[in-house]
Amino acid sequence: MKYTDMSKQNKMAAKNKDKGLSKLFVFFIALAIISGIFFFFKDSVKKAFSPVSIVGSSAKIDIKETDGRTNILILGSDKREFGTESGRDTLTDTILVASVGNTDNDVVLISLPRDLWISNYNLENGYKYSSKINEVYSNAGIQELRNQMEVVLGIPMHYHVIVTFDIFENIINILGGIDINVEKSFTDYAYPIEGKEGDLCGKTQEEADKIFEEAEEKGLNKETVALNTFPCRYETLKFEQGLQNMDGKTALKYARSRHGDNGESSDFARSKRQQNVIMAVKNKGLSLETLVDFSKLKELYNQYANNVETDIDLNALQSFFQLSQKLDFDKVIQIVIDDSADANKGGLLYHPNDSTLYNGAWVLIPQSGDYSQIHAYVQKYLFGNR
Repeated sequence: MKYTDMSKQNKMAAKNKDKGLSKLFVFFIALAIISGIFFFFKDSVKKAFSPVSIVGSSAKIDIKETDGRTNILILGSDKREFGTESGRDTLTDTILVASVGNTDNDVVLISLPRDLWISNYNLENGYKYSSKINEVYSNAGIQELRNQMEVVLGIPMHYHVIVTFDIFENIINILGGIDINVEKSFTDYAYPIEGKEGDLCGKTQEEADKIFEEAEEKGLNKETVALNTFPCRYETLKFEQGLQNMDGKTALKYARSRHGDNGESSDFARSKRQQNVIMAVKNKGLSLETLVDFSKLKELYNQYANNVETDIDLNALQSFFQLSQKLDFDKVIQIVIDDSADANKGGLLYHPNDSTLYNGAWVLIPQSGDYSQIHAYVQKYLFGNR
């Protein structure tokens, strides 16, 4: 009987599993970034499991789905800490839904603008409130935001993932930077400087309060007033057209820029840039350099274990692992709910002229007066002719 080196076979099997696991990791990055990001676990999970033990289990447990698709709400937040109600104090400026076809093995990424106006949603104290969609999580919690997303898009939210922008930066740095094709050059003269948010730029608090009181009386946009009144809070960014290698900090600024020239100031341009970053992370994550570097994968795992909030449990994670091996990552479809002229091409929202009805804020509301056009648009990409 010929001797078989089982240790060598085991090593080869482990290597193949490592590659499969890296696909799982990158799949979660591609879905959750910005922005970028894996779905991973809380402290109790981190203590009990490692990447190797997850792959080692052969049990297959179904994930939630409706009509053959699993929809994951993905939020990018500024907040630095999870786990307490008081920590839920910042805006979710990145709002994505990843719809995964469990039969078609496809992924559709749907971006929503942060300025979408949501009326009369339920606060945790039982009262009703209206605001931009990026404030709903902070005001009312994750379940109410999931409820409102279902109303807007007409599809169920099966899971959610919340990540900080800190982890976004760290992920890209662990990957050694990413290559992003900047579609057109632009300059942003008003990018917020971290840590300068409350700087009075030489003015007294009394002067600042008076400026904002007068602005409110005149119905002026508060953000515009802040830009003009406190210039020391902002820096200038410039991005050149073409393929650019970006580290985490630069990619974060590219994804979040909101005041660029050359047509890059809208939420829709911003959403497209965010999706471009997702694809760039996906490409880097699936590169041979990453697939064979298990130490790098463990670094990624530790980032997610400590910095991601999600209701995806270990049982569902195993099924996501199975599914990730079947997905065609070259066929990720990206759509943005935007304000272009043709509703059939996504022109589903508009900016109303009278901002006094929306607390003086610059907002977007549905062209049709309800969400029916948005529902039809989403259904076309999920189930119809694309």
